[in-house]
Amino acid sequence: MIAISDTHMEKWMPPPKLEELMGGADLVVHCGDFHTYKVYKKIKRDYELKAVFGNDDDARIKRELSETEKFDMEKLKIGLTHKGNYLNNFDDLGYRARELGVDILVFGHIHRFVLEKMGDVLLISPGSPTKPRLSIASCAEILIDGTKVDVRMRIVQDVFCGMEAIEKVEKVR
Repeated sequence: MIAISDTHMEKWMPPPKLEELMGGADLVVHCGDFHTYKVYKKIKRDYELKAVFGNDDDARIKRELSETEKFDMEKLKIGLTHKGNYLNNFDDLGYRARELGVDILVFGHIHRFVLEKMGDVLLISPGSPTKPRLSIASCAEILIDGTKVDVRMRIVQDVFCGMEAIEKVEKVR
């Protein structure tokens, strides 16, 4: 499974590495903020997709998708949501996962990769493959075998939030 979030695209033009990873996945999950209906429909048409809407999605996406999604994979229950009430503490998402009755909760909104274990719940933010914040452009590869889970951060392009500023400072020196 490849997990993405916060693509914020007018037109679906993914980084080649992301397209390669998505093409090889049994399932793509998107945790909201496609941005346009056209991007959502393209991903839905081209890949096996489970998704939720985000705060920046247009009204048509919000009518078609829900705020949370649950599904089974192997022997685990997976949940999707866009955002919680967090800054750097994800306790609320741990509670939301328990309310949903899931083993893994994949979430977005923060545009950076996060992997945290809260009790018996695994919280995963794949980051953003196109608009990272304080992070590099990424997605999450989630491999499940029965109840065994292997999560890998995949860097999909050399875009880092603030990188242009760093490069400009380097040139000034």
